[in-house]
Amino acid sequence: MDSNEASARRDILNYLRLSGVVVDVQRLTVCDYVVSDRVGVERKDVGDFLGSMKDGRLFSQAKAMVEAYERPVLILEGQVSRALKRSAMKPAAVYGALSSLALDYGIAVLPTEDTDSTAVLLQRLAYREQGKDNRAIQLRNVDRSLPLNKQQLFLLSGFQQIGTTSAEDLLDKFDTPLRVIEELASAEVHVSPSGKTKKLTGPLAEVGGIGPTIVEYAQTLLKSSYRQACAENPD
Repeated sequence: MDSNEASARRDILNYLRLSGVVVDVQRLTVCDYVVSDRVGVERKDVGDFLGSMKDGRLFSQAKAMVEAYERPVLILEGQVSRALKRSAMKPAAVYGALSSLALDYGIAVLPTEDTDSTAVLLQRLAYREQGKDNRAIQLRNVDRSLPLNKQQLFLLSGFQQIGTTSAEDLLDKFDTPLRVIEELASAEVHVSPSGKTKKLTGPLAEVGGIGPTIVEYAQTLLKSSYRQACAENPD
């Protein structure tokens, strides 16, 4: 669940947790909820939906959803007819936009009456994907419309303990993600005779914030057998 959404809709967050759903709150670049590796959900109340039509956000968000998830979902919360009475927007424009989302973008538009209904729907989506179909949750998702350099930072910051700042420093030093990964894989960590201290040598030692622990974890990640890991962790 996106952290901004969690702050704005504590009622939905509380319902999901009380109903037994394990909710991880973090900043998401695309969608408000990630239900599985293929399903991302954007929640819009009717007022926000009309506003996003006016300022042009709607279809740029739709494009990002389609690029990030195989089965994107838009939850439209509230009564469209009631909102239209308070808006100068024509019904044909609104229903035309909804038709475009469904037919041109392939986004499933699911209406709900209120936040209570939205919470129930999200719980059922989670059950359908994670419980019944046992699909994994993809918590890291990149907005593919981001500039190339931002995507490169996103890639490297996926390594444990390498945040955006360290990823930027590594790219400043080695220029490409491939060079960074090659340096991580080949770096040497020297252990003192007492075995109590470790020291990183080579070009990586010149990058602030990168130490033996980070390098050892990265090497374990890069050099370990995927097949063996699957055999040891079948679930």
